[in-house]
Order: sequence, then structure tokens, then C-alpha cells
Amino acid sequence: MGLYPVARGIYRAISSDHRRDRKLRRLFFAQFLKPGDLCFDIGANLGQSIEAFRASGARVVALEANALCLPTLAYSFGRDPEVLVVNKAVGSTSGTARLHFHQTASTASIRDDWNDTDDNVVEVEMITLEQLFAQHGVPRLLKVDVEGFEEQVFAGLARPVPIIYFEMHGREFDAVIRILARLESVGKIESVNAVSEDHGQWLLDRWVSPAEFATALNPLPKLANVVVRMDGSASCHV
Repeated sequence: MGLYPVARGIYRAISSDHRRDRKLRRLFFAQFLKPGDLCFDIGANLGQSIEAFRASGARVVALEANALCLPTLAYSFGRDPEVLVVNKAVGSTSGTARLHFHQTASTASIRDDWNDTDDNVVEVEMITLEQLFAQHGVPRLLKVDVEGFEEQVFAGLARPVPIIYFEMHGREFDAVIRILARLESVGKIESVNAVSEDHGQWLLDRWVSPAEFATALNPLPKLANVVVRMDGSASCHV
């Protein structure tokens, strides 16, 4: 009946946990952004990160392959001229892919081995980061959260981006190391850190090199987010 986006908005407004999560996310991304900056949100889900980007005045190009998320995204951002939502996946090459999903759950993934509860499959269009750059420009901040498919997304990257943020799963930390190696192949990495799942705490007390990062996290968190500063053009503080 189209009531879910409305009900979700009301619930998030009255829930203290959701208000806290939004505040922490907003404060975290505000360290990196200023009004007018361009952000890419690869794996936008229901727009949690878009909210934080817009709170800093950034422009957003958001990619979300799950069509069931589009009504909520339209409800939240459809009247915002600074947000463009694109119903496509991102990978190493252009073409099509099979998305595994369950309703609007954030577990949706191109990988068929990612989550047993993703009980639906649909074919989706796939493009590359470089194609997005050609259409919209190079962003200041690139966020990638695609449930285990991050490595393939970065395989389609051919140039540095000032701030790169991507989801890290401790059980697949080897993929993080390969992603950092990939990023080093397209530009200079100035430093790396990680932030907790709720964006409330840096996991390292200083920014480190990619080589140091490989051993600095001990023990490995179950879930966190890696932040990479490239080219010496990005500035923020811990």
C-alpha cells in the first residue's frame, strides 16, 4: 500500500536508538565533507548514509540495485535536487548481474554465498566506477557497502579518490588487504584507519600506512568500516 516509507520515517523519528545512530553517522562524515562536495554512495540501501552526506551539504549520487528500496529512497530524497538515485549495481565490468536479496534488508549482495536469508534473485544492470565518474565527475568521498562484493567494485576503479570508505568484515580481512593493494595501484595512499560499525569510535588511535594496517587491528572486529585517505588532498582529524 506504499505505507512502509511513512511508517519507517515515523519510527526512526521517535526511536532514541535511531536518533543516536543518525547523529553518530552525521558527525563522522562531517569530518570529511563541506557544502558542495560530491559523494558517491555505492550500496545506498534505504539512504542512511545519504542523510549524513546531505547534512554536511554534500551532493550525492547513490547507487542501489535492489528496486524494493527505491520507494523509500524516493520518499526521503525524491524532492532533493542534490540527490540522484540510480537503480544499478557496480562491479568490475559493465553488463548484468544477479542480485540476491530479502525485501529491503541490507544483506542484499551480488554474491550467491553471502547470506542464506536472501531468498530472492533478480537480474540487475551493472556499471563500473569509471563509468560513473565519466557521467558525474570524481567524488571527494566514495562509500562502498555492497556486502562482500567490495573487491569487485574497486576492480573497476582506475584513479584515486580523496576519501574512500568501505565496509570490512573480519571473517574476510584478506579481501581488505587486496582492496588496499588495488587502491595503491591507482594512486598514493596517505593513511588508513577504521571506524566502529556505529561510527562512534576510531579503532586505531592514529592513521597508519597500508602495511601497518594489515597488522594493527588486533583482534579483528566482526564488522567495521575502513577509511582511506589518498593523494594528500584529503584532510580530517581523529
